[in-house]
Amino acid sequence: MKGNLGEQVYFTLVHKWKYLWAMLVAKFSASASKKIKDVVFVARELDKEWIFGAKVRRLSRNSSLNATTHYHNKLRDLPDADGYFFIYQNYFCRCIRSKPSILNKKNIVMFTHPNWDKKYSKTHVVWCLNKADYIICLNSEIKNYLTEIGVRPELLKVLHIGTSSKFFYSHERGTGDIGFCSSFHARKNPKLLYNIVKHMPNRTFHLIGQNWDNYDGFQEILNLPNFTYHEEIPYEKYPEMYSKLDVFVSPSLLEGGPVPVLEAMMSNCVPVASKTGYCTDLINHGENGFLFDVDATYKDVIPLIEKAFQLKANIRETVIPYTWENCAKTIDNLFLN
Repeated sequence: MKGNLGEQVYFTLVHKWKYLWAMLVAKFSASASKKIKDVVFVARELDKEWIFGAKVRRLSRNSSLNATTHYHNKLRDLPDADGYFFIYQNYFCRCIRSKPSILNKKNIVMFTHPNWDKKYSKTHVVWCLNKADYIICLNSEIKNYLTEIGVRPELLKVLHIGTSSKFFYSHERGTGDIGFCSSFHARKNPKLLYNIVKHMPNRTFHLIGQNWDNYDGFQEILNLPNFTYHEEIPYEKYPEMYSKLDVFVSPSLLEGGPVPVLEAMMSNCVPVASKTGYCTDLINHGENGFLFDVDATYKDVIPLIEKAFQLKANIRETVIPYTWENCAKTIDNLFLN
């Protein structure tokens, strides 16, 4: 496995022995049935009202298998099934130790984006991912990255996680408003968000999100007269929010998706997005949106936003294939393969 030697030693001493015990327990557990009928889509209880929770509900709802969702507090309480879909890579790592019998079942893991820390280091997570049956990569860039750091390439499948073409409806652009949508993290590039709003005083901006009060400079953004923060609104209200926007901006430094870009495009908003996640896969620059480098400044991005208002294309038509139905069908086929 590729990786830092010190990191590998730390993982072996602190974590790996726990997994070896889990693998020994799994060896004496019942083997998986060759027939896959019952599958469980796994997220945390904390995810229930946020994007991860919405994803597992929609994927399980559109599955042709006997699919259910499980929002865990303790992964050892995971219900028995023939297969499991983990919406985030660290949940799979934890579950190997909490419920070792899953190693005898079929496991599909979605890798969102690199998020290494001392507990879930690169070495640690790669070792666990190689125990899965398939890993869903949200974009081709992630697939290449995982291959480079040691994940077996035959496990990797690119799948632009879907959205609903019924839930998110098309609208006629013309309000002149601009939107952002994300939970707060440093990788969401809050400084660029602030500078865009500040230097476009004649445009109205909306931010749909949560936890932005954790950002030290957020009060400065709130004080801008052309900015409104829609905090923790129910997911069911998202289509209505997107229908108020002409342009959707995604300034992130690092993403797996981001899912809101696809939702906004399905709503016929023009995306202006950084070149991260699946944005470069979904957006053809100048045709159905605009792309900018992750180190771009507001001086680079603002002209693209103004160009976005001039774009006449039907944005929704370009993302119609990326639905929950098609996504669930692909995952079902991986379970049955």
